[in-house]
Amino acid sequence: MRLPSIVAEARLPPATVTPLDLAGTTVDPNGTFELRSQLPLRAARLVLLDAQDAMVPATVDSEIGTSSRFTLVPLEPLRPGSRYLLRLEGLVSQALQGGDGSTFEPVAFPLLTSGDPPQKPPPKKSSKKRSR
Repeated sequence: MRLPSIVAEARLPPATVTPLDLAGTTVDPNGTFELRSQLPLRAARLVLLDAQDAMVPATVDSEIGTSSRFTLVPLEPLRPGSRYLLRLEGLVSQALQGGDGSTFEPVAFPLLTSGDPPQKPPPKKSSKKRSR
């Protein structure tokens, strides 16, 4: 079952807020992320994955009561012009558990960071030694 009524945003201080879309959203590489649900999701975590499915180092906070709020702040700016996946998933399994025992599918938001990707360094020229 899909998780009802989830709000997901990318935030850039001081006051820029970009709503995230399940189909994909372009975000600033310096942004942070927040997801809110009207349901208590006690055994859940928010993760950010890069294009190789590796977890991006970040600080993550959650506030769970009658509703849930998850925030994720990458430790370093994201790579410009790169793809990421922001995913809310369960701690025990991928499925999310509501406070009443309901089970929900994980929620994933594809992201593309704004800007051009860094240039790859040119290949090193091999130095051939000349024999005399």
